[in-house]
Amino acid sequence: MEKEHKQELLDVEKILLFICGFTMNILRKLHFTHLLRKLSFFILLISTAVALLVSNNFNVISAPTNTSQSFKWNNVNIQGMGYVTGMAIAPVKPTDVYVRTDVGGAYRFDRKNNKWLPLMDMFNSNFSGGSIGVESIAVDPQKPQNIYAAVNHKSSIITEGDTKKYKYSGEVIVSQDRGNTWKPTGLGKKDVFMGPNQEYRSDTGERLAVDPNNSEIIYFGSRRDGLWKKNPEQEWTLVGGGLPSAKNLPEYNKSNGKENKDLPGYTFVAFDARTGKTNQSTQTIYVGVHGKGVWQSNDAGKSWRNIAGGKDPLRGTVACDGTLYVSFGTYAKSKTGGVRKYKNEKWADITPDGTKRVYSAVAVQNNNPNQVIAISDKYLYRSKDGGNTWKKHTMYMGAYDANYPKDKINPTAPKYYQSYAGTGASVVVFDPANPKQVWWTNGWGVARTDDITAKEPNFKWVMNNLEELDANLVRVPPVPKSQGGADLISAVQDMIGFRHVNRYKVPDKKINPTNIDVNPDFKWANPDWKKYPKPFPHVAGATGMDYAYKKPNYAAFVGFHQWQAFYPIHGITKDNGKTWQAFESVPTENMWKKEKSKREKTVAMGGQIAMSPTNPLNMVWSPTWGPYTHYTMDGGKTWKIARNLDHEPKPEPFDPNNDKHTHYDALPKSWANSIHPYLSTYILASDRQDPQGKTFYYYDGWKFYYSNDGGANWRKGAAGKLPTWKVRPAIVSNPTKQNDVWMSFARNPEDVEGNKLYRSTDGGKTFNAISSVDTCEFMTFGKGDSDKNPFVYIFGRVAGANKDAMYISKNMGQTWKQISNPQVQQFPGITWLEGDMRQSNLVYAALTGRGIMVGETGNPESK
Repeated sequence: MEKEHKQELLDVEKILLFICGFTMNILRKLHFTHLLRKLSFFILLISTAVALLVSNNFNVISAPTNTSQSFKWNNVNIQGMGYVTGMAIAPVKPTDVYVRTDVGGAYRFDRKNNKWLPLMDMFNSNFSGGSIGVESIAVDPQKPQNIYAAVNHKSSIITEGDTKKYKYSGEVIVSQDRGNTWKPTGLGKKDVFMGPNQEYRSDTGERLAVDPNNSEIIYFGSRRDGLWKKNPEQEWTLVGGGLPSAKNLPEYNKSNGKENKDLPGYTFVAFDARTGKTNQSTQTIYVGVHGKGVWQSNDAGKSWRNIAGGKDPLRGTVACDGTLYVSFGTYAKSKTGGVRKYKNEKWADITPDGTKRVYSAVAVQNNNPNQVIAISDKYLYRSKDGGNTWKKHTMYMGAYDANYPKDKINPTAPKYYQSYAGTGASVVVFDPANPKQVWWTNGWGVARTDDITAKEPNFKWVMNNLEELDANLVRVPPVPKSQGGADLISAVQDMIGFRHVNRYKVPDKKINPTNIDVNPDFKWANPDWKKYPKPFPHVAGATGMDYAYKKPNYAAFVGFHQWQAFYPIHGITKDNGKTWQAFESVPTENMWKKEKSKREKTVAMGGQIAMSPTNPLNMVWSPTWGPYTHYTMDGGKTWKIARNLDHEPKPEPFDPNNDKHTHYDALPKSWANSIHPYLSTYILASDRQDPQGKTFYYYDGWKFYYSNDGGANWRKGAAGKLPTWKVRPAIVSNPTKQNDVWMSFARNPEDVEGNKLYRSTDGGKTFNAISSVDTCEFMTFGKGDSDKNPFVYIFGRVAGANKDAMYISKNMGQTWKQISNPQVQQFPGITWLEGDMRQSNLVYAALTGRGIMVGETGNPESK
């Protein structure tokens, strides 16, 4: 498909170039010089645009003609979460600041408007196989408009059975216009592994570097595949010259023989710019090899020698006098690390605070080799004498935290930032535009001090429009705004979720359920706790959320504790998300251990929950791990297993030690919902318009089920027509009509071809594809022009389009209008769509690593 499309573009280019040339010749012959000057600009513009499209193999495609760009798309204002794992600043004007993230792409800082600009929203979920993580980022020191980023990228198409799938490998992409457009450099052909969201992602770098004396030479240090170099005359080549083979690195494979994708490998590349001349190769280069020390080349990368320094280098930087500073560290078995400098072929240990910690970064001022900063977790160390002496600072970056009321408060922190918001430091960088200015990043975002020389440097959060939250789900309970209804409620990773009173303002607090029992396996961490305190003290994720459509102040969520061994978290609200109480109990079952040595108690954790539209005490919970699907009629005080009335016969012979045999008459587990708690898959829903509130829907991956008694008993519905083996199916009930249920099947991240949108008007007994939709990733309903006619929104393809876009239908899917521009916005990592049933032309998209996008008509900036 890509090859055919590229050929089509080449043909179009030839035609346009012929027309351009023919027109210019005619005009010259007719002596229309004045007209020639005017037309030449437009002809040049057209031909240049076509040439750019053809040279960019990221599958640039034209959009359908029936479009409406009255919708404007922006981020819901949250300002937090997701690791900002690295930073690169152009050393010359305009001294642009770039950051990379583990799942949210790259950003450039707009100094004039004090906001971050996302640079990779034009890529779709197939681009990197989901969200877009950046392994490394670099600025060309001589041509600061040139930016390089190391990402996973689809490199080829393979066929598995009847399914076409993308194969992914590491690629270095380049932008020659400060990140506005990108194209590949060719590393993807080499099948190099990249792990932008693996361990050590926030401690290593930069792996990617441009020769400061020759813009045509680029290096990339990979995790599992060695050091790579690109010259202008040739493709990327693996660098030898005595460097250690990646396969010989410690812990290249795990003890069980499987690949160790967390291997740090080659961790940084750094040049001594003094050892080269303009447009010639820099002679002295350093690379860090985790487990094998620091290596040096004095002949522009032809040969290398191990200069030791330390076993586990993480980041390295060269000062203006040629001094190499390196931070070291490892998390293997126990944390160890240090900081050292290399000058005149001698190492000096300048570790500021002992070796029982990992030092994730070291930085040196551009024009002063003695001004040095190192960081480790929540501590920043500053030296004015090249590391001989240090001053230690604690990074207090949180707002007031009732769990730690004595901790200092950072007045620039959003109110939901907890006291540990200063932990997990990633990188620190001096700003070449201002030697007093220093940037710092961690798992909450980016901060900066304008005077590092102050006795106590004042770091302020710089988070405007940096939205990297990993969002699972958005809900918009139709509580009228005049009655205090929130704009939306979100279910997210790390922070559980938020009640967004106003989508343009940062929330004051996250979801903080009360009365959740402490995980008994982690009692040692906080021996005095019986229940987790408020605010919830650790990172945790809400995987599923629902509300009672007829009583929308009621809602519930389920999720898991991300730090303490995937322990269940859950809650119910009666006040539109202002307060949340844990269920009094959760579903439990005695299940056989994998090796069947004995039965053990399992507890429902993660997964999806659905709430009756009329009776919020009636809920159905399909956990990811643990028991089978259960239902409650008393708001979570008690739970009972859901039964399948259309089950297969009892297995013969019957094995009482086989959980599938003992659950032969239970509602089957859903394949997609059982993969992992981090994957939210929307296989459960209630019928929004059942007047009795007892109808629920469920999809196990192969068959559709429905229950008309509150989730106690289930019948088989449609089977055979619907797509299978999809990780994000979504059941969406029409909020204006009973028994009207729709299903979308987002393509798996590696799938080339999409899936149809399906609709049932008989409560799931049969489904038919919507003929007007080519493919649909997600769909939702929003307020329409009457109570009986909601608007339908989809993210997908209509009328032969070759790129996914947002569409709206005002006649239940008969016709569609495009409401997003796929050339600039592809919603990478999209996980859910949710419309507002109170206000028309208002829809939300939850994204993996890019927060929550809102599309609306009018002027959002004026609201």
